[in-house]
Amino acid sequence: MAHIVTERCVDCRYTDCCVVCPVDCFYEVTSPAMLVIDPDTCIDCGLCVPECPIQAIWPADELPEVYSEWTDKNADLFGDGTKIKIKKDALPSALPLPQIQAREKQRGWAIQEPKGAKGGGHEGAAEAAPAAAPAPSSNVPVPEGLSGSLVAVYQATANPRYRWRTAAGVAKEVRLPRGTVEGDLEKLVSLGHVKKMPPKTRGLAAYALAKVA
Repeated sequence: MAHIVTERCVDCRYTDCCVVCPVDCFYEVTSPAMLVIDPDTCIDCGLCVPECPIQAIWPADELPEVYSEWTDKNADLFGDGTKIKIKKDALPSALPLPQIQAREKQRGWAIQEPKGAKGGGHEGAAEAAPAAAPAPSSNVPVPEGLSGSLVAVYQATANPRYRWRTAAGVAKEVRLPRGTVEGDLEKLVSLGHVKKMPPKTRGLAAYALAKVA
């Protein structure tokens, strides 16, 4: 049983999902413009579901009836696509989740969101609410002397779970102005804290700084 990318992805093509896929089963197609999953490669791990900002991916056994045709469409389309495993910009026509849910509601659809989505999923635009900022990770100890926003930025940057690539990504997740995060990252470097991170996460922090330099 595989996961299914649905119509929600059409003309949006957010690529957060393919970065976390352990088996590289995502393909980019142009007609329609979206990502699809190779069902024979997908191992049903579910890692992609919470990464999709528009909750366009469901496990096959949760797929809403109105999107049932997308099981076959994924299987048919991926062969003409290009394998993708890196994050790219979404399409200019990409919509946020509340607008997509409102469009579905106008069509008379009552969509049960995927259970693995951030926040556990919900039933439609009327119940949609902004996602809460993540709780600080107990696996990322805070160096002595850090407080306030520096703590949030340090933990977000140092936690490999979030796979940060830009300061904008850190800003969005910890709910801080982007300029604040850029300054905090620079301060963390000046204090030597980034050098104390594991090599992989140190590289992510350095990449983030290079992007905003």
